[in-house]
Amino acid sequence: MAGGDRNRALGAWAAAGGGYTNEASGLFATVAGGWRGSATEELSTISGGYRNTTSGVGSAIGGGKFNEATALAATVPGGFLNTAAGAQSFAAGRKAKALHNGAFVWGDSFDEDKSSSAADQFNVYASGGTRIFSNSAATTGVLLAAGGGSWTSVSDRDAKENITPVDPQGVLERLSEIPIATWNYKTQDDGIRHMGPMAQDFYAAFGLGLGDKSIDTIDLDGVALAAIQGLHGLVREGQEKLAEKDAEIAQLRAELEDLRRALIPLTSR
Repeated sequence: MAGGDRNRALGAWAAAGGGYTNEASGLFATVAGGWRGSATEELSTISGGYRNTTSGVGSAIGGGKFNEATALAATVPGGFLNTAAGAQSFAAGRKAKALHNGAFVWGDSFDEDKSSSAADQFNVYASGGTRIFSNSAATTGVLLAAGGGSWTSVSDRDAKENITPVDPQGVLERLSEIPIATWNYKTQDDGIRHMGPMAQDFYAAFGLGLGDKSIDTIDLDGVALAAIQGLHGLVREGQEKLAEKDAEIAQLRAELEDLRRALIPLTSR
């Protein structure tokens, strides 16, 4: 007992550092401070906060209010009404519920429960949007907009260099030679099918991206758009040639009609 008021260290080698009405009842359990914290299991720790409970072996709560860490090595760093109930799980924010082993749940400020649905799952509830930056200046990365369902990538002209135009019809020709197949990842059930090229074929044709083991989605989009432009160019050329042929046919018909009219007086004699 280091201090505080009405604290109890009931477990062997347990410690209560301070605060008010805290209880460390597990073996080697620790409540460092706060109010009405309860560390009931072996090696569990509460750093502070209000009415937090650790009941899993080696579980920990950093602070906040009404948080629970109830499984082996489960962690709640802080926040409000969070629960880490799976072994080695992590819950933070507001009403985050890591209910499965190895699950990570980050909860935003909205009042609804935010729960994991499977073991070893990463869950982020961010109703204001999600930003991931890939450089220290925070000028490049991706954004999942609030309420959105797809990533937005940086594509500002000012963020690019070495800009080289492409030949759309050349892209279309190369794309037409790349095999497209359906397949499944070895790491997924074979009933979950996907469609697309192999990275080796795509890289050999275009030399885009990090290498021949992956395909950047922005490159897939760029190749598809260029191929569409190439196809549009071919269609337009075909339409122009067809218009020329139609004009030639119309001219020939007109000439034929003039010839027919010229011959009518001769055939009526």
